[in-house]
Amino acid sequence: MEKQIDYGSYSAYKKTMENLTADLEELLQLSDEIMLVNTAKSLEETIAKTKDEHFEVAIVGEFKRGKSTLINAMLGEEVLPADVLPATATLNRVTYSTEPYVQVEYKNGNSERVDIGKLEDYVTKLTAESEERAETVKEATVYYDTEFCKKNVDIIDTPGLNDDEQMTSVTLSILPKIDAAVFVISANSPFSQFEKEFLEKKMMTSDVGRIIFVVNCFGTFSQEDENKIVETVRSRIGKYVMEKAKKVMGEDSREFAVYKRKIGTPRVIGVYAKKALVAKTTGDQAMLEESNFPEFENALESMLTKERGVISLQIITNKITNSGTEILRNVVMQENALMMANDEFMVKYEAAIKEIEEIRNKKREEFVKINDSANQVFNSLQPILDSYWDKIEEAAMQVIDNFQMSSDDFKKDQLKIVSAKLTEKIRESIEVRAQIICEQIQNQINVAVSGEAERLQDFEDAFFESVSRIQEMFTISNRVTQNGGVVDKIIGVAIGSYGVGGLFLGFRESGVKGALLGGATGLTGFYATYYASMFFAGFFGLTATLPVTLFLMAVAGIAGTFTSNFAVDKILVKERIEKYKSNFKTQVRKQFHEMKLNNDFTETVRRQVFSSFEGLKKKIEEETEIILRDTQETLDNLNDLKTQKSSVSQKEMERLHNVAESASRIVQDAYAVRKVLTEQMDA
Repeated sequence: MEKQIDYGSYSAYKKTMENLTADLEELLQLSDEIMLVNTAKSLEETIAKTKDEHFEVAIVGEFKRGKSTLINAMLGEEVLPADVLPATATLNRVTYSTEPYVQVEYKNGNSERVDIGKLEDYVTKLTAESEERAETVKEATVYYDTEFCKKNVDIIDTPGLNDDEQMTSVTLSILPKIDAAVFVISANSPFSQFEKEFLEKKMMTSDVGRIIFVVNCFGTFSQEDENKIVETVRSRIGKYVMEKAKKVMGEDSREFAVYKRKIGTPRVIGVYAKKALVAKTTGDQAMLEESNFPEFENALESMLTKERGVISLQIITNKITNSGTEILRNVVMQENALMMANDEFMVKYEAAIKEIEEIRNKKREEFVKINDSANQVFNSLQPILDSYWDKIEEAAMQVIDNFQMSSDDFKKDQLKIVSAKLTEKIRESIEVRAQIICEQIQNQINVAVSGEAERLQDFEDAFFESVSRIQEMFTISNRVTQNGGVVDKIIGVAIGSYGVGGLFLGFRESGVKGALLGGATGLTGFYATYYASMFFAGFFGLTATLPVTLFLMAVAGIAGTFTSNFAVDKILVKERIEKYKSNFKTQVRKQFHEMKLNNDFTETVRRQVFSSFEGLKKKIEEETEIILRDTQETLDNLNDLKTQKSSVSQKEMERLHNVAESASRIVQDAYAVRKVLTEQMDA
C-alpha cells in the first residue's frame, strides 16, 4: 500500500517536517552510537537548519495599494499601521511570539526594543518626527501572537515601490531572498505604467514564479467588471513575463519550455482586503467569502507548501536516506569484520584503505574536469562580454537620437529640465538592456552548472560502487547474527527496489538522481528557472545576485553626471538640436568610458562562473568525505580491536543489529515520502 503524505496545508507541512526532523535526530543518535563522527556532525548541521526553517512572504506594490491592510487581513487584526497617506517607510517583519513587542534594528547597527503601541512612531511617514526617525531604521520586527505566523510564516511589509527611490531599492534587495511575494495592485487603477515598467525592468525573470498578484479593493465593481479587471491584469502580466523570458532564455530553449510549464498562467486574484479584515475581526464568515480572501489565502498556502516547501522536504528526505543507508552499510561492515579471522581482516583492511585512496584520486580527476567545464563556460560567454559595453552605449545613443526636441527647449532654464529628462530616459534604457544581458549570462551559467551536475551522475554511481565494494570485502557468506536474524535481510528490506549501482542509495531507481547533491540533479531545470535564487543557487552555495549586481553597476553614476551647459549658438533650430545631441553623446560616451575603466565587468562574470562550479565541487567534497572518513575511521577502530584480539560479546552484536533495524525503518519511511515528493516535482 502506497504511503500517504500530506503537506498541502501549513499544519500538514509542519507535521511532516517535524516527523522528518525526529528521524534526523534518531539517525544522529544511531550515528553517535556506532561512532560515525562525520555523519553525526553533518546530521547536526541539517537538524539546526531544519529547526530554523520557516517561510518568508513579502508584500510589495506601489504606495497606497492597501499592502498594510492586506497584511492585517492575513493576520486577522490590525497589527500594522495603515493610513490614507503613504504610511510604511521601513521594512516591517511580522513574526510569531506569545509576547507582543517590536525590535527595531537601526542602520548604524544599534537595536532597540519598543512597545508595540509605539510602532507607527518608528516606521511610518504619518508625522514629520516619525518620518525622520524611520530614515534611521533598517528593519522593524513585530513579534505578535497570531495564528498565521504561528504556522512558521513571517510576513514582510515593504515601503511603496515608487514612493521613494531608496526604499524601492530596499524592497528590490529582498526579493531574491524570500519564499513568496504578494504584489498588490489596485482595482481602481489596474496595472499602472509604473507597475508595467517594474515588471519589465526591475524584476528578475526567475522571481515571477514566486509571486501572487492581488487586485485589491474589489466590492466596488460589478462581478462582470471584476472578472474583466482580473483577466486584463493576468493577460498583461503573462505577456510581459513571457516576452522577457524569451529574451533571457531563448524561445526554443529547454529552459524556456520548463519555465513556461512551471510558471504557466500568472496567479492573479481579486480581493477586498478591508472587508476581509472587518469580517475576520467580527467573525462574519459570509462577509469573508464575499471578500474573496479565502481564495488568495489558499493560493498562498499552496505556493508555499506544495511548491516551495516540497523542495525542502525533498532535500531532507534525501539526507535521511543518505545517512540512514550509510549507517546500515557501516553496521554490516562492522559485524562481518568482527567475526573475521585476524589475518583475513588485515588483508581486506589494507585493500579497503587502498580503495579509499583510489576513490579520492578519481575525485581529484573529476574536479579537474569541473574546472575545465568552468573554463569552457567562461570562454563561451566571451562574445557577450566583449560586446557588453558597446550594447549598453548603443542603447543610450538610440535614446538620444529618438529624443524629441523643439525650439522651446532652448529657452532660459528649460534646457536644464530637458537634459534631466533625457538623462532619465537614458538611465531607463540602459537598465533594461543591462539587465537582459546579465540575466542571459546568469541563465547560461545556471544551465551549464545544471549540465555539469547531470554529468557528475556517472562519478556518483562509480563512487557508490566503490564504497559498496569496500563493504563487500568484509562479507561472510551465509553468516547469521548472534540473535538469529540475517543482517543482509534487514538491508534488503530497507533498500527495497534500490538499484545495484548505489546499493543502499539507489537514487536512480527511485527517480531521484544526485545523492551527493541532495537529489538536485534531476531537478536542475526546475531549480534554474523557478526558485533559482533561493534553492538552486543556495543549495550549492552559489551567488545568485549577478543580474542585480551587474546592471546596477552599469547604471551607477549615470544620473546627475551629464552637464547641460552646452554652448549653443544662435543658429537654426535643427542644427542647434543636432549640436546639442552631439554634445550629449560625447558626454555619455565619456561617462561609459570611465565606468568601463572603473568596473571590470569581465572579471565580475569570471568570478561568478568559477564560484558556481566551485559550489559543485564543495558539495561533492563534503558529502563524499563524510562517507570516506567515517568508513576509514571505522576500519581503523576495527583494526585496533583485532590487533588487541578483543573478543566481541553477543550483547555488542545485538546492539549493532538493533541499530541496523532502527536505521532500516527510518530509511523505508524516508523512501516512501521521497517517492511521493518526486512525483509531485515531476508533475
